[in-house]
Amino acid sequence: MINLEEQISLFKNVIGTQLKRRVECIAIGGSAMMFYQAKNTTKDVDLVFLKKEDLEEVKEILFNSGFNERKNIQGIFREDEDSSKPVMMESPETRFDLFLDEVIGFKIHQSTIERLREVHEFGKFIVKAASPEDILMMKGCTERLRDRDDAAELVKRVNIDWKVIISETSAQTKIGMVAFPLLLYEFLTELKENYKIDVPKDITKELLAIAEKQFKELKKKGQLVKVTKYRFKK
Repeated sequence: MINLEEQISLFKNVIGTQLKRRVECIAIGGSAMMFYQAKNTTKDVDLVFLKKEDLEEVKEILFNSGFNERKNIQGIFREDEDSSKPVMMESPETRFDLFLDEVIGFKIHQSTIERLREVHEFGKFIVKAASPEDILMMKGCTERLRDRDDAAELVKRVNIDWKVIISETSAQTKIGMVAFPLLLYEFLTELKENYKIDVPKDITKELLAIAEKQFKELKKKGQLVKVTKYRFKK
């Protein structure tokens, strides 16, 4: 586990000082929540890159700084998305999860970029924080209990714009993340029932309607849905 000060030190003293050119990325998950003061520590430093060469350069810097790549990731992916599996770089103290364009079934696109809230510069390393709404939705695509805990805490501390949740769900569905509305519906329903989080009833109702419409269209076309997740091999 690392705190915000330790995360900043990694960004500034490990990555920022070794970059030869300007590199930008998006902080998500606990990494972004710490910038919002919605979390004190995080187990993983989660970063999304929009350019493969940027991800590869940061990966190389981490490797040269004592981080090793974790290879034992067993994924469940669409046929066309094997390249979207995260790159995991580990040290004894922490782990970096590096994503390219997509985070476990959530595509980064122009609207996501327009919602970025904060920009932090660490030399040539530019880290932008994902919006609370996008953090919440990304966590809805995972099966980890701690992501439920984080999401519940995020909703408690930050004023979530639920209209963004609906509009982004429609956008993700159009992009091709066909299982996204159902995953998010189940996720928010779980938060409401198990964590007593005040999720507006009309929001879950609309998410379910979007999911049902999408699956009806897929059924007519005779298409199947594969849900994107990842886990570690034991």
